[in-house]
Amino acid sequence: MRILKSYGTFGGVIVSAPEVDIEERANEPVFIDFDGLPVPFFIGEITPRGGAKYYLKLKDIDSLDLAEELVGKEPYFEDEAQDTTAEIVGYTLYDQSGKKIGEITAFEDIPGNPCIEACGTLIPCPDECILDIDTRRRTIRLKIADGLL
Repeated sequence: MRILKSYGTFGGVIVSAPEVDIEERANEPVFIDFDGLPVPFFIGEITPRGGAKYYLKLKDIDSLDLAEELVGKEPYFEDEAQDTTAEIVGYTLYDQSGKKIGEITAFEDIPGNPCIEACGTLIPCPDECILDIDTRRRTIRLKIADGLL
């Protein structure tokens, strides 16, 4: 599923969804990732547009400006969520001061202590230490404890 364009001035969007029956799942939240985090939205209105396209009005998206921010994003239902942790392998890691640390070579999902590996070192990366994820530049800025590297 992909948001193709905004529609109207009240926050509507046109979605292409050839692989999903959105009408059947209209009461479920759809998730849209912002800065690597899934944000749930509920469908307020849905109208088929033909060719696996739909007009959607998401609750809380009530202006053209907000709808424009969604264009190009790929909403998904909870059971379609992908494990995005493997996607950060290959990203460039920076510390809190902006110093380049190196390439992320692995992600270790240790219960209660998720870690990434960079420069041969396992670095804890709980959510509260992640300062920024830029998917376009493929970079992550992480708060790293003094003396760890």
